[in-house]
Amino acid sequence: MSKSDARSTDRGDLLRTTAAIAVVAILATAPVAILASYGHLPAAVLVAVIVMQSWIPVGIIATTQLIRQRRRLAAAHAREEELERRVAAGAACEELLRRELAAAQCDPLTGLPNRALADRAMAAATAVAAPLTIAFADADGLHTVNANGGHAAGDQYLKAIAARLTHAAASVSAGAQVARTGGDEFMVLVPGADATALRNAIRVALVRPVTVAGRRMQVRVSVGIAVSSGGNARYALAQADAAMFTAKRMGNQTLIYDADRDGVPELDGTRPQVRRRDVEPDRATAARATDGTAPTTRLVCSLDEAASIANALWLAYDRWAAVLQTEPSDPAASTAPAETIDVTSTAEGLDRTTAFAETEMAKYAGLARRISALIDTVSEQS
Repeated sequence: MSKSDARSTDRGDLLRTTAAIAVVAILATAPVAILASYGHLPAAVLVAVIVMQSWIPVGIIATTQLIRQRRRLAAAHAREEELERRVAAGAACEELLRRELAAAQCDPLTGLPNRALADRAMAAATAVAAPLTIAFADADGLHTVNANGGHAAGDQYLKAIAARLTHAAASVSAGAQVARTGGDEFMVLVPGADATALRNAIRVALVRPVTVAGRRMQVRVSVGIAVSSGGNARYALAQADAAMFTAKRMGNQTLIYDADRDGVPELDGTRPQVRRRDVEPDRATAARATDGTAPTTRLVCSLDEAASIANALWLAYDRWAAVLQTEPSDPAASTAPAETIDVTSTAEGLDRTTAFAETEMAKYAGLARRISALIDTVSEQS
């Protein structure tokens, strides 16, 4: 039985009990009233005594039932009110938890979803083998903006980037989702979108300058884009991450992932070691000081870059060699007017210059030879 049915039953019992008491009162008083009206007072008193003796127990029982019914009805009302109060409190708690959950999954600065929701979307796409186009963006120049205008300016810069990326994603697909996954990192997830279309939309969105702290500045964002093609969306994210770092090296570009250019991520999604700071150099290719006094360092570069460094060192060597060809001047043979100053090197000055030039030549030549030898060694090993 429901609470409303029980409540209706209690009210019906109460009405029936009240009606029974009313009938008893009428039946008890009607004979007495009739006899009294005809002047038969002794008979009326006798009847009244008999009725009272007969109906008093009935009245007591009826009154007791009435009191019990009232108490049951009051208890039912109290229980119903308590249940309603608990339901209202539960609904309020549920709404509070829902708001807190939404806030926990939302970036408080930009209002975008956070990494948790982005991860959930990628997992869902992977589970149903749905193609997902992923753009991984990194805001460049944030440190400079913070240094020049304060962190409030940096917040404005990030919100401007979030708005531009959101507009670009929405122009490609209504189902696109933009998330802020880190301090200066954003992720754009577009189901089934063409990578070229997303790249063009992002480029258009980022081309216009923004106003930050009252100053107009160009938005600088490096973006890498990759497509899961129904495979592992997290691996596509790793590919987009690799393309993003290539875009950063090239200077605020928006690039679609290219394995030959960006490298192939590991199966666990770790980035391929294409950045110089990620590569652990071999002992044979590490540049070291030779005199044992200066601190050592490691220089990691490609063979072409090493060849360029060697060529630059030889050019510096040639410039210092040209200094050694300078002839000293003879003050006595000078034909310059008396009021002019002859700045031609003297023999003493040229000796000092020669000594310094020879030192520099030896340094540049030594470095160039060492780099050239390393180039030859690496070329032979490869």
